[in-house]
Amino acid sequence: MTAPSVILFDVIETLFSLAPLKDRFARHGLPESDADLFFAQLLRDAFALSAAGVFKPFPEIASGSLRVLLEDRAMAASDDTVKALLAVFAELPPHPDVRPALERVRQSATCAVLLTNGSRANTEQLLGRAGLDGLVDDVLSVEDFGVWKPKPELYQGACRKMGIKPGEATLIAAHAWDVHGALSAGLRGVWVRRQDSRYHPAMGEPAGLAHGLSEAVDIALG
Repeated sequence: MTAPSVILFDVIETLFSLAPLKDRFARHGLPESDADLFFAQLLRDAFALSAAGVFKPFPEIASGSLRVLLEDRAMAASDDTVKALLAVFAELPPHPDVRPALERVRQSATCAVLLTNGSRANTEQLLGRAGLDGLVDDVLSVEDFGVWKPKPELYQGACRKMGIKPGEATLIAAHAWDVHGALSAGLRGVWVRRQDSRYHPAMGEPAGLAHGLSEAVDIALG
């Protein structure tokens, strides 16, 4: 496989761990499992809005999904509680294999670009806190395009913004639905194992399945 001009990296869970979200939920009297439920519902709500042709940014959808969950748990969905729980998204730590993987890309002729459903500002803050900003060439957010992943036009728009054809880009993501979206748009895709033990069999077949981010980069670079 020819090395891509650009490797697009998903951000939340692929590069940055959501583990602190569970701790934050527990501190507010919620079961840790509700953190996974909340994030899944957040994505569901975002996908539903996007499918209906409506775009809302990450903070707005996250706030609404969290308020619904809190009231389902008979807890007060006060502004302070919502703010305290969502603040963790600006404090997520990188997985241990992120720095060596990004350094591997930096040593190649390929650009490393983050493509996130979150905001550009929050993603840049995460990179800065982790000291990884010097290893990333650019950050692209769904806010730049008005549509969420995994809509194919989002990936195609990202490629146009970078001045490349879809076939010149590879997406690395921990979500099978994200990889599938990239494949549907004409990009290559590599899945990295994080929270799921296997790749969803109904999704398009990626170029490779990796046990860690460094292996995913090696597959992408060929």
